[in-house]
Amino acid sequence: MRGPLTDEQCDDVKKSVIEMFEECGIDSYPIDPYLIAERLCYVLRRYSDLSFEKQVEAFDISDDSYSTVEFNDETGMYQYVIYYNDIGRSERRIRWSLFHEIGHCYRGHHDNPDDSQHVIEEAEANLFAKYAIAPPPLIHVLKLTCSDDVARIFVTTDDAAYNSYCYYRKWVQYGPMEYTDFEIHLLRLFKIAA
Repeated sequence: MRGPLTDEQCDDVKKSVIEMFEECGIDSYPIDPYLIAERLCYVLRRYSDLSFEKQVEAFDISDDSYSTVEFNDETGMYQYVIYYNDIGRSERRIRWSLFHEIGHCYRGHHDNPDDSQHVIEEAEANLFAKYAIAPPPLIHVLKLTCSDDVARIFVTTDDAAYNSYCYYRKWVQYGPMEYTDFEIHLLRLFKIAA
């Protein structure tokens, strides 16, 4: 068990990232959260585009980002909407925030809100973002040797690159000797032979 998630829950999150890549036709890196949101029909809204009052509300919810389900009057349907702070934030930081919120939406955290699952849902969204932005099998086949390489290749913040590289090192040390079926599928999506 890793934190609040079991090994099975972690694998389920990783599989959902790969499923999303396949659904969205993602086969190259750096992986583009804007393209993923577009292909999943998730609406992206920058804090800087909001009225002053809405910006205050957004910052009260999160300094980085948040996601929700909203009714679209034009289509008569509900849609996922991701609000993200673009004010004084680097593009690398925004990318992480978008992957985190895409994780909430893609994992269905807004479909049946349950406050008792908040810790689990945040852990899932964090793992989703970490796995989506720099998947360990890709770090491995690219033979990256430090977090600076991860930051450069996958366009992440230094902190996210460090965390991703540490996660990769644990994956190498404690993971299975062979790629799992879903990791092989990931590599095939990116046209890399396992």
